[in-house]
Amino acid sequence: MTDKEKKEYIKSRLKAHYKYIESLGYEIVGVFLQGSQNYNLDIYESDYMSDVDTKCLVIPKLDNLIKGSAMVSTKYDFEGEQIDVKDVRVMMEMWKKQNQSYIEILFTKYKLINPKYKSYVNEIIAMRDDITQMNIPQLARCISGMSKEKVCALEHEYPATIEKIKKFGYDPKQLASIIRLTHLIENLFEKNKKFEDAIIYHNGELRNYMIDVKKGKIELEEARKLAELYDTKTNAIKNDVVEQYGKDNFNSEICEKLETAIYKLVRFGIISGVIEARQNAFKELCDMMVSSDCDDAADKVIKELSVEHKENFLDYYK
Repeated sequence: MTDKEKKEYIKSRLKAHYKYIESLGYEIVGVFLQGSQNYNLDIYESDYMSDVDTKCLVIPKLDNLIKGSAMVSTKYDFEGEQIDVKDVRVMMEMWKKQNQSYIEILFTKYKLINPKYKSYVNEIIAMRDDITQMNIPQLARCISGMSKEKVCALEHEYPATIEKIKKFGYDPKQLASIIRLTHLIENLFEKNKKFEDAIIYHNGELRNYMIDVKKGKIELEEARKLAELYDTKTNAIKNDVVEQYGKDNFNSEICEKLETAIYKLVRFGIISGVIEARQNAFKELCDMMVSSDCDDAADKVIKELSVEHKENFLDYYK
């Protein structure tokens, strides 16, 4: 698959994800690519095809805000791929917690944004470097915590990994993630790279090695040793970062700026949703004028638009 074909393929999958989530009734802010494509570690070969997984930001519904319903945070399996759907307020909390798998979507080249929210999304993306600095020791803890989760999952049989475990004795994808997380924490805190540069693998020996790891070219015993070695190193760097910055180094100024941006986004989404609902109700009214009697149309506009009864039906147009 050429680079051009790969880009078109990824874009087509994002469009499919967008349409699917939209069909479920969500008000979408945007769909963002997550995973191997963001690191330049994706593979498209006859015996190995990287999944196109996404995170989807959605606007809460007005009814849910009024009722105090739980914020949307759910996952959908779609044509063998995963879509992680999050209320924008939940996503904000993930960024505050410095979860690197959510921070990375701010840096992806592949995203599909709802045009009416583009300016609000761009405002948040413009803050992405600041967001990575919101709580530096917490970012290091998250990376280390994720590494330990991957170590536990290395030889564990999940429904999606049973075949890999049978074939290799472990899940090569988990091993690749353990090594990648060590490279990430090294790049951030030892080489002082920005997040955008820290996650990417440029073409060369290191990338080729990571591709071999993903393909399962490491024997089981060696995989176990590597997992322990890299996780130990990740943990050591995390400890150094926490010692340097303290257990909590939360930047409230960046947090407040992010909260304001999310507030404006949600406010606009709610207001525009109400306006669209009223416009649709009025359109239905106009349709009823043409196809039905005026009394039915008047009753409907009184109910839908909450207006007072008028003597002359045509006065409703005012």
